[in-house]
Amino acid sequence: MKILLVAVNAKYIHSNPAVHSLKACAGEYEDCVEIAEYTINQQPSYIMREIYRRRPDVIAFSCYIWNRGVMDAVLPDLHKLLPHADFWAGGPEVSHDAAGAIGRWRLRGVITGPGETAFARLAAAYGTGTAEELPAVLDGNRMRPKLDQLPFWYKNMEDFAYRIIYYESSRGCPFSCSYCLSSIDRSMDFRSVDRVCRELDFFLEKKVPQVKFVDRTFNCRKAHALPILRHILAHDNGETNFHFEIAADLLDEDYFAVMEKLRPGAVQLEIGVQSTCPETIAEIHRSMDFHKVAAVVRRISSWRNIHIHLDLIAGLPFENLQRFRISFDDVYSLRPQQLQLGFLKVLKGSDMERLAPGYDLIYADQPPYEVLSTRWLSYEDLCRLKQIEETVELYYNSGQFAHTLEFMLSRFHGPYAMYESLAAWFDRHGLFGVQSSRIRKYEILLEWGIACILGEPQTPPLSGQTGIERHTGVSRQTGISGQTGTDGQARTGEQAGTDGQARTGEQAGTDGQIRSDVPSIKNEPDSQIFRLKEVLLYDLYLREHMKNRPAFAPSQEPWKEIIHDALHRESLEHTKFPELAGCNYRELTKRLHGEVFTHIFDEPTLVLFGYERRDPLTNNGITAEESLTGSIPDSATPDALPRSAPAFPEKKRR
Repeated sequence: MKILLVAVNAKYIHSNPAVHSLKACAGEYEDCVEIAEYTINQQPSYIMREIYRRRPDVIAFSCYIWNRGVMDAVLPDLHKLLPHADFWAGGPEVSHDAAGAIGRWRLRGVITGPGETAFARLAAAYGTGTAEELPAVLDGNRMRPKLDQLPFWYKNMEDFAYRIIYYESSRGCPFSCSYCLSSIDRSMDFRSVDRVCRELDFFLEKKVPQVKFVDRTFNCRKAHALPILRHILAHDNGETNFHFEIAADLLDEDYFAVMEKLRPGAVQLEIGVQSTCPETIAEIHRSMDFHKVAAVVRRISSWRNIHIHLDLIAGLPFENLQRFRISFDDVYSLRPQQLQLGFLKVLKGSDMERLAPGYDLIYADQPPYEVLSTRWLSYEDLCRLKQIEETVELYYNSGQFAHTLEFMLSRFHGPYAMYESLAAWFDRHGLFGVQSSRIRKYEILLEWGIACILGEPQTPPLSGQTGIERHTGVSRQTGISGQTGTDGQARTGEQAGTDGQARTGEQAGTDGQIRSDVPSIKNEPDSQIFRLKEVLLYDLYLREHMKNRPAFAPSQEPWKEIIHDALHRESLEHTKFPELAGCNYRELTKRLHGEVFTHIFDEPTLVLFGYERRDPLTNNGITAEESLTGSIPDSATPDALPRSAPAFPEKKRR
């Protein structure tokens, strides 16, 4: 007898803790149970073929909103190929519509609610030949197991290589948010703290990269959560990261005393804000004090040791586009490492499903049952928010453009307005749905930024050369430079200097520097554009050591000797990057990048970028800055130096 537990995950890096827990709970029949994990990115024909090859007697699917479509695709044909097999399903997608699932997929039965005890009964029935006595619905809620009674099923960690490890220290949630399935059943159960700590020690010993707690609200009981955090602090292995979903307004000084001492990168926190509109929060029965949340997030952020992930949900009651804009700006102002702009999903069995008609809430018939319109938001509004969400994910959440985005933000009334402009730019130029190269993402941001500086963010592409192209050296349509000089810089006018910089007047020098009699950087727009290029270049080199210098990068010809001397000193002293001790000058040039910035600091500054060490919160490289006051070469004319406020004058030298 063979029972096959099938999980279809959203991504390869994910695993399905449910099927592993079920197998571990099968008792004496555990050896009869096999696990098969796939992803939604694999072809249904492949999944079906692999299941068929195993020839199971019983096939049990773990069903969620992200894999329901796969079940629709494979189950009809699996019935034909394995006519004698029994089919079961469990999980949130079938727990609240068991009869519908049975009819839809011709199932033998469904396990609803927590499945461990119910599955043990199922395995025993098939093992003893009494499966015909099983009811069509096994109610896991009536057979709810205690968490401390469930076995620890992580054993061979090789099976989970390159995957996120999920761990459950509590089950249930004390809150009653109307969009969440936890609002139906508010019962709570906790593993004992001693057991949790022992099991975390296993992960620490194995040096697992990340353990993601699936607890709905990890810190809902202080007596449970605080000792676990203290254990993580005391037994930190220097590598493992722990992820928690928390309610920030429940944190107090006892938590802060522990969290402030944590190793940078040891913990990351996901905090569901969802909305900052008081009417919305009250309507969805959510308990949250945003002012307290904001104070907590700012305090934690000041320590620079904990990654913070904040969530918003679009489509909630009482939030129109204007009010959502306020929520977005409120949350963005906290500068989390991740800002997830999600969209309301009307889950089957949730209070939101019942209340939907009263909100004029229309949502998709197919998973994930996402909102299409409400009394407050039109479908067009939501489409706009979808575009904003995509640009936020691409530029903010990547963490690669932090300084550039801050530089551009000063030109807008707020963060929402900035991303609205960027999304409009993407839409106007057909950039949504296009896979852009790494460097092309920087070029797009530059093109949009220049359009904003020139006051033409709404200008569509023109035939021939545009002001954008003149300033970027990059074709707006293709991203490929046209005629180039010896340094690879694009020529956009009839005259160009030997450094590859485009000339904006009739006169240009041969040293690559813009002359004082040429209206270029002296003019505010051109000065801002030069500054934008430098900030973008700073972000680029902060993340990676580029083999090829980008087309938009200002010339470094006047600074070559200064950069050479700095690298030579470092090869002798190793004071700024001690991790590279032993590297000679030649080796150091391959490990470090030197760049002189004239417009983004309060004075011309040499920055060395190192990549052997990285910031655990941003994944950026490490920098060392050196002021060049008093050592500016003659070739760097005063007109090429800053004339207005720098982009980040507050940056400290190291």
